Amino acid sequence: MTEALDFKAMQFYGPVTALEFIGSTLLLAGRGSNLSIYNWKLAQVVKEVQVFKRNKIQGIVVGPSHIMVWGAYSLAFVSRNELLGDFKLREYTLPDWIMVGAWGYDSSAWIVTAHNVLLNISSDYKRVERIYTCGIDCILYSASILFSAGSVYVAAGTVFGNIEIWSSKNGAIVSSLKGHEGSIFNVQFSLSGSRLVSCSDDRSVRIWDLHTNECIAVGWGHSARIWQAKYLDDDTIITVGEDSTTRVWRLRDGSLSCAQIWEGHCGRSIWSLAIRDDRNIVATGGADGRVLIWNLSAKPSLIDGRMTMNFEDIASSMAIKVGSIKQCTATRTTAYAFSTTTGYVALLETVDNSWKEVYYSSALAGYSLLKGWDDKLYVCIGDRQGSVHIIGTGDSSQCIIVDPPSESSNKVIDMVPLSKGDMMYILVQYGNTETPWSFIALQNHNGISLKYSLALSAQPTFPIASACLHPDKEILIVGSRFGALAVYRVETSPVPVAASGCWRRIISDDCITSVIPENTYDNGMDILATSRNGSYCICNVSLLHETGSASLEKLHLNRMAKGSIEGAAKVDHGLVFWGFRNNYFFVWNETLQYEIMSEICGGPHRSWHFMISPTTKCSFVYTKASSISIVKDDTKSELSAAAVTQEGSHGREIRAISVAPFSNDRNALLVATGAEDTCIRLSNVSADGRMRNLCVLRRHVSGLQQLQWSPNGMYLFSSAAREEFIVWKVTVRGQNVYLYPISSAPIATNLPDLRVMDFAVNETMCNGALCYFIVTVYSDSAVRIWLFQSSDASFRLLSMGRYKNCCIFKAAFYHTENSFHLLIGSSDGNLVSWDLSEIRRVALYCPPSELPTNLDFPEPEWTLASHQSSIRSLMIVRKTDSSANESSFIVSGGDDNCIAISKAGSTFRPSIEYTVSGAHASTITSLTQLTDDVFLSVAVDQRIRAWKLLPDNDNKLSLLEEAYTTVSDTGCLSTGTIRDTACAIMLIGGAGLGVWHVDKK
Repeated sequence: MTEALDFKAMQFYGPVTALEFIGSTLLLAGRGSNLSIYNWKLAQVVKEVQVFKRNKIQGIVVGPSHIMVWGAYSLAFVSRNELLGDFKLREYTLPDWIMVGAWGYDSSAWIVTAHNVLLNISSDYKRVERIYTCGIDCILYSASILFSAGSVYVAAGTVFGNIEIWSSKNGAIVSSLKGHEGSIFNVQFSLSGSRLVSCSDDRSVRIWDLHTNECIAVGWGHSARIWQAKYLDDDTIITVGEDSTTRVWRLRDGSLSCAQIWEGHCGRSIWSLAIRDDRNIVATGGADGRVLIWNLSAKPSLIDGRMTMNFEDIASSMAIKVGSIKQCTATRTTAYAFSTTTGYVALLETVDNSWKEVYYSSALAGYSLLKGWDDKLYVCIGDRQGSVHIIGTGDSSQCIIVDPPSESSNKVIDMVPLSKGDMMYILVQYGNTETPWSFIALQNHNGISLKYSLALSAQPTFPIASACLHPDKEILIVGSRFGALAVYRVETSPVPVAASGCWRRIISDDCITSVIPENTYDNGMDILATSRNGSYCICNVSLLHETGSASLEKLHLNRMAKGSIEGAAKVDHGLVFWGFRNNYFFVWNETLQYEIMSEICGGPHRSWHFMISPTTKCSFVYTKASSISIVKDDTKSELSAAAVTQEGSHGREIRAISVAPFSNDRNALLVATGAEDTCIRLSNVSADGRMRNLCVLRRHVSGLQQLQWSPNGMYLFSSAAREEFIVWKVTVRGQNVYLYPISSAPIATNLPDLRVMDFAVNETMCNGALCYFIVTVYSDSAVRIWLFQSSDASFRLLSMGRYKNCCIFKAAFYHTENSFHLLIGSSDGNLVSWDLSEIRRVALYCPPSELPTNLDFPEPEWTLASHQSSIRSLMIVRKTDSSANESSFIVSGGDDNCIAISKAGSTFRPSIEYTVSGAHASTITSLTQLTDDVFLSVAVDQRIRAWKLLPDNDNKLSLLEEAYTTVSDTGCLSTGTIRDTACAIMLIGGAGLGVWHVDKK
């Protein structure tokens, strides 16, 4: 029996509200009231210390000998020499909100408060030495301090949209800058002190000349409010904002234009921004809890690493008639091949920027199709007669031509180059749809030679777009431009090889842009298929040896946050996608969720080619306006374009947490979280509180309300607004966990605000098959009863009813020896119970063909007024008293700050009610059972409390332990035990995610 508990906060994944570099390797971050110290090069947490009791850190500034940290009214100092050692911080409280801090020439500390007051802190950092004011004392939203010519200048960004600059000498206003149409969220003096940058509620960035007090440039681009703006140099500015993008701005010829957009944070808002002293490394911290490092030296287009050439210059350098560039491809990271309308193939060597003619054929004039292998020094080019020319770019004498299978083949309309070891393959499709496809095998050993050419029976309405080979077996999988997949055994045959299987609309009707092997088996493999509509799917393709036919099972379906997918690759740092978003080309790391690079190229309607190495070195070549542009990332820097120093969670409020009854990792929990950002995240949480994100599922179109795993772990259920209720099939492949949305409950209304607030799931057997008896409750007081059958992934609506006109927040099943009941908690403070025994009996024992769908919804069997207002949390606890009599207790928490305990008798009708008034100081949002006699509660007051249930005591509850969590807007709570270590973990969700260790004494 648990007599005492000990709570220990392990990790907090919430808004990063302050960042500052110190030295060459350390980065300081404010996360809640804690100061985290990172080695950003190694992406490791060096140390973490709580600075303030309650207030969140909102600013950090590093001085010559000390570091100043502030948040709200709180202020603290720490010596740089003691930073990595054991030190004690003293929290000072000022009478006004602190807007900004800075270090003066003599290492003195200066602070500007929210009422436009400048404070000079004493040299021992224990008191205010001097106070400076000016004639304007309106509320500030931002401020900046400049030390110049013996004076201290303050740029005060006001709530009214003005920027007032004043001097400490006499408090005189030096200048008043007007132009913004909203509150000023950030101001900063330039490095030289001659300019000022400001950002505002009006979503604009403005640069001011402090000599003339004029606005010299305005930049627009952020789609929401801009929180911070900092100078990289006098002509380059970096901003972050509510749209979760980081933007780099260039001031040229009086115009402020956006040169780069970096994406890597999810949800809403990047709150913090820091730039290292060498101006090459930038750190951003978001509401999602992530800390990202952006390496400017690895951003090619930002540092003018783009190479651009026009067609006329190319023609003059080679002394040939080029015409126009038809297509392009890369043969390695330093060489690019181009086909021209005049029949030439030209090669550009970027090492010395030299051009050379590689190949010419009159058959290629006017029409040609160029493709290449990224890992081979060869290209293939198809002509209008159906021939394929394989050309060595390193040695142009290595060239062979493969003729079409028949004279009526017509032109080559598409090719997919593939490779495996020293073998090269080309899948070829011809203009005559009756002509079989060609599968050409080439031996690449001491030159190139044709090994064989195999005919494949063409699938109807199947223009090829992508393909992949089984690494060990002769299995070919082909993707179509119309969203289909086909599988072939590519073994030599005198007749065209028929497809072993073909499946339409794998994801949608859009193009399957890439097919990549995931896991391989003797009789098939798991593949990743990407679609141009921005979605991707993982499927298992298996071949039956007896019949030669193939089967396909969908394991996982997801989509990117935005943009199309034109290709995919597995690299050292995970799964990478590339595609287009409006006029941008972008490269995205789906595993780590950040953008590697982007380029404003004009969109996809042009000739282009992209390649990426296993170490994430990128190369993008494209044509635009009679010119060729090449953007490369071949930096030798220790970092790629971005690195994740601190992993995070959702970028909006977490509303649901569910710990799986199994795990893909014996040393970690498998956790699903759902949030207002409409995403479901799967993560592993280890004993030290570290979190490893497995995937982010983007299927819902509205904020999540609830998540629940099935008891056997085969399914995950999720609910949201717009009546969304989805069943996800779970598949585990080693460390990977795949989820596929196999079914959704039918929608009954067209009300976009109608939310599935909660649901209850009963796992059982129906006619010899696994099924789920489910009740969903809604924000309009509706109750719907479903039978979900796993055999065909179908929903049957059994009955529906309504409880008054109030919102139903919670639902739970309970049962006695011979009956089955539904219990709800609603916004009127009532607990209501229905007997569903008859409906459940009919659902489970009727033959499927005879199952009715309009069963009468019963009347409530009892109603109990438990709270004065909404019931926000509910659970049922079975407990044995000292006489060995088992009783059931209904535990509920509400908006009235109370916990109500109702004891149930043999028929489960409540017989005794006990209320703990003031159990928390605000709404109790979640309850969860920890042990047989202990449960946990969490509330909006950010308090976690552990309660012991006392069946034999009149008071019924005893408070065992309580703690304060830095997670604000707390809304959900869950617990789990790691299998191998027996470590009990508590997870708290809200504006962030808190991970706690629970020691049961």
